[in-house]
Amino acid sequence: MTQLVTRLSPGTRAARAALLAVAAAATVLAAGCAAAGQPAAGHGSPTATKIARSPVPTSTSPVPTTTAGPPVTPGQPACAGWPANVVHVKTLPASFAPVAVIRCVQGYQMIPGKGEWQTATLERAVKNLAPLISALRTPSARPTPGTVCPAIAMVPPQVVLVDGTGNAVWPALPTTGCGLVQPRVLAALSALSWQRVSVRLVAQVQTQQEVASGCAPQYTDPFTMYGALRPSAGGALFPAAPASLRVCVYSSGTAGGAPRFTGSATVTGATERELLAGLSGAGRATRCTLPEAGFAVLGGSGQPQAYVELGGCQRVIRYESQPGGLAGMSTGQATQGAVATIESVTASHP
Repeated sequence: MTQLVTRLSPGTRAARAALLAVAAAATVLAAGCAAAGQPAAGHGSPTATKIARSPVPTSTSPVPTTTAGPPVTPGQPACAGWPANVVHVKTLPASFAPVAVIRCVQGYQMIPGKGEWQTATLERAVKNLAPLISALRTPSARPTPGTVCPAIAMVPPQVVLVDGTGNAVWPALPTTGCGLVQPRVLAALSALSWQRVSVRLVAQVQTQQEVASGCAPQYTDPFTMYGALRPSAGGALFPAAPASLRVCVYSSGTAGGAPRFTGSATVTGATERELLAGLSGAGRATRCTLPEAGFAVLGGSGQPQAYVELGGCQRVIRYESQPGGLAGMSTGQATQGAVATIESVTASHP
């Protein structure tokens, strides 16, 4: 699978954005018709590397999942089982007769019981290889003067071909005049029937508890981000009480660290009504100088989010109507009981 590095992660997923830096470091820039970097010719002898045959799991057998593998190096495959020291070739030799193709696909997967991970998946295809082989033997196009090329970046597929005796080569992929992998090559790769051989867990994005909660793994502290807001007149926190209220709790992010998810809960019925009542107080005009222990993000289906300071001055940042018929943010006040309820219901639900 080819990745375009125009893909953005959700704003609250700072952890994922950091992980994408590994893949972004391996991009091939294609602006201005500059030729994209190709794998270097084989080091030393151009003889293909011989690799051991590895059994391909059937559709009913479990795919091996591991955290072990080669060092994670930008531009290099991180898949477990990737052939070491495979020979790079600029063109596929006419005498080379592939019987299998392997590739390393990086992405994100939900692993049952383990949460969401950045993964490197080794895949193998053995049928209908002729269109791919033909496409790989197509010469790269030369840049055409005056052509306007798309200003995008691409992580080219990592592909190795294996012949019947186990010899393997890593061919350079033919490119367009703008240095991008030729669409014919990408289409041929996409059309193959790929089977997963192994899945390497490279880095965890979300724990299983975070996935189950529906809460973001990190969150910008709203009490730092919004600063001083106008005091709220108080009253109902939401225009209509939601059927259920999700509560996500985060650390304060002190000592230079970003706020991290620490617990969650979904409250309904009498607990929800009591909690919302305790978050409806009018705001105070004085500036808070007390340190907070953390904060909670509250929201229900179809409702705007509200933020509750845990510790400190126990403020509530909320949306409410303002003069002129506009909706804006203001600072209300929570009771000690409401803060205690949030801490209690989320303490046993990580």
